[in-house]
Amino acid sequence: MRKFLALTTAVFVSIFATAPVFAADNSESSVPYSYVLMEGTTGTLLYSDNGNAEFPAFHSAKLMTLFLLMEAIEEGSLGFDTVVKTSANANAQQGAQIWLNTGEEITVDELVKAITVGNANDAAVAISEAVCGNVDDFTALMNERAEALGMLSTTYTDPTGTAGGNVTTACDIAVLASELSHYDQLTPYFTTWMTTVRDGKTELVSTNRMILSYPGITGMKAYYSEDCLNCLIATATRNYLTMVCVILGEPDEYQRFTTAREKMNIGFAAYTLYTPKKTDIYIEPVSVSGGVSLTVSAGISEIGCFVIRNSELESVEMKIEYFDDVTAPVSIGDKVGRVVFAVDDEERYAISIVATENVQRMNLLSAVFKLLRSMFAG
Repeated sequence: MRKFLALTTAVFVSIFATAPVFAADNSESSVPYSYVLMEGTTGTLLYSDNGNAEFPAFHSAKLMTLFLLMEAIEEGSLGFDTVVKTSANANAQQGAQIWLNTGEEITVDELVKAITVGNANDAAVAISEAVCGNVDDFTALMNERAEALGMLSTTYTDPTGTAGGNVTTACDIAVLASELSHYDQLTPYFTTWMTTVRDGKTELVSTNRMILSYPGITGMKAYYSEDCLNCLIATATRNYLTMVCVILGEPDEYQRFTTAREKMNIGFAAYTLYTPKKTDIYIEPVSVSGGVSLTVSAGISEIGCFVIRNSELESVEMKIEYFDDVTAPVSIGDKVGRVVFAVDDEERYAISIVATENVQRMNLLSAVFKLLRSMFAG
């Protein structure tokens, strides 16, 4: 909690295992440098420098652990007040930890604090066992969800990210952080500077200096290892925009924070979210071939938003495209066209036009019925 002004004599989380090392030059290092800036609401990649370079996942894997936890909480199988009994496996974890004892009971709330503030490996294992029952099934789920999210360069081998074989990229981490940023319940955890768990036995101190001063900051994680140097995953929200900055392989502890501030400031200053107005979109009936009706009524699917440079706002053009190959039968919800938004003929966003009624296929009986109806009507 930010109200703490000095360290107490309480037991600290073993953050020293991940403490940053100062370096002025990484010219002799084999560790690459990578950064990515993404708009998190839409998942739009804004800037990238070597964003697909592979790195050990290390503590960034814990973001996937938290993501799967939040999905379990959404489904109702777990809650922040759920009590978890610590296994021998969780107790055996090394590195950053809160020293959970085998059989010790602790709430999900405190485990989340231990992960978000302290990068605790034992807490990550305890969470994984609470979600799936065992680490192996949880790790399989981590990889399944990573693939579903499009994190195609990421492989997880355990919930902590510290085992061998955990691999990811800045682009993939940005995708994950964007998804995780939608869970507002986690913001108080990610933005906590100091706190305690286990009835005050263990004190946690965040290594993410961004949470102390950056306007709109919502998280997420800072860490160090010899294999990936100083790393930062930062998220912030202003004026409906969410900036996600991922920096990997930074040799200097403080420069990662300076770089993140600079990149996120540029993002907030240069971009905006463009939300089309439904009242500006008029959809006509769409032609149907081979149906009992010559047309089908249509409308637009859910209107979303897209990211655009402020300088391009006056250049946005809307074009309505109706598919010319719509053939009966047509069901409600079938796509029959698109509303396209473009800048200088470059497509930036599209909304599907969908059928709002069913149209059956024309057959002999329906053709005769239609003919008779038209004859009597005449």
